[in-house]
Amino acid sequence: MKRLYIIGNGFDLAHSMPTRFAPNFKDIARRIEDSFFWDIYQSQEDDIWSDFENLLGCPDYNALEEIFNGYEPDYLSDHESDRDGIIFQAEFSGNLNAALYEFANIAENSLESKQKNLDIEKILDTDAYFLSFNYTHTLEVIYNIPEKNVLHIHGEVGADNLVLGYPKGNYTPKKYSYDARQKGVGPYVQIDIEEYIRDIEDYYIRTAYKELVEKCKSFYKETRTDLLKTFLDEKSCDIEEIIVFGHSCNIDYEYFDYLNKRYPKANWSFFVKDDKQKSNTECLIEEYGIASYSIVNL
Repeated sequence: MKRLYIIGNGFDLAHSMPTRFAPNFKDIARRIEDSFFWDIYQSQEDDIWSDFENLLGCPDYNALEEIFNGYEPDYLSDHESDRDGIIFQAEFSGNLNAALYEFANIAENSLESKQKNLDIEKILDTDAYFLSFNYTHTLEVIYNIPEKNVLHIHGEVGADNLVLGYPKGNYTPKKYSYDARQKGVGPYVQIDIEEYIRDIEDYYIRTAYKELVEKCKSFYKETRTDLLKTFLDEKSCDIEEIIVFGHSCNIDYEYFDYLNKRYPKANWSFFVKDDKQKSNTECLIEEYGIASYSIVNL
């Protein structure tokens, strides 16, 4: 029987790797940027990546505009830097890549001190195929899984292809609220942020807000079911069992949908660690009509 494993960040965490959103990623982002941009994008659950990624698609610009405090254009100054500083503040805030790559490299380097998890080893079929949502090579290094049997769908350390963000198409920012009379007492009007920006007369402020909006829009990741299809086509086998371990089942739905449609007779086994993950799993099963499944509490 040929198996396919879907591996999420919970797999790395089960090996005590530094792969949490907070503090591991967030501390790096704070240090690199020396601002509170990512505090504003605070996740509801600090240790769940999917919450952070999904929230990237629904920014609250009333909160995010706090990064401009102290950078208002000074038109009494003879220095251009005293006017366009607000634009540079938008450009240099919220840049994911540097923090993401450092985070992934630190996690990868931690593999040198890690050993097999005996409980995981019992359920791991080393002859199976693996769809990994992790950047690290935990499967390959610790469990000697052949590289050709692992697809790192969001990129992998050393390949310069890491991706992070909300699913493309899920950009749903909150309405922007502003004081229409600018007297601090309202009435407050709620409109789309881009509509608000169009009416900003000040060039520097308008440009800074445009930069901020475009940056938030860019925090998306493409769905690469084409890579998954190619990977599975090359194996030329019919998957009979799909095992999900360490995935929150709260994001990346397109891959689950694709696999369910490709292998409608496969039996799914979901390993869950808490009630929230179990609830996410049950919703996913119902949404995509997974017919044969079991949910296993860890």
